[in-house]
Amino acid sequence: MSSPSPTCLNCHRTEHQVPLLNLRFGGKEGWVCSQCLPILIHKPQQLADKLNLLEPLDPVPDDD
Repeated sequence: MSSPSPTCLNCHRTEHQVPLLNLRFGGKEGWVCSQCLPILIHKPQQLADKLNLLEPLDPVPDDD
C-alpha cells in the first residue's frame, strides 16, 4: 500500500507538478510549494486555518 503524494497545503498541487518544501508546525508536518511559500512568509494569516492554528497570526510589518 503506497501513501498519497505530498501536496501543497495551499494550492494542493503535487510534488509531480511543482517543487515542494517540507514544513513542521505545532507537531504536524505539511508541504508548501515554491509559489505559495511567499504567502506563508509574508501573509501567514491567510494560511492559518490550513496550519490548524489556535490563534490567528499577526501580519508581518512592511519595511516602508
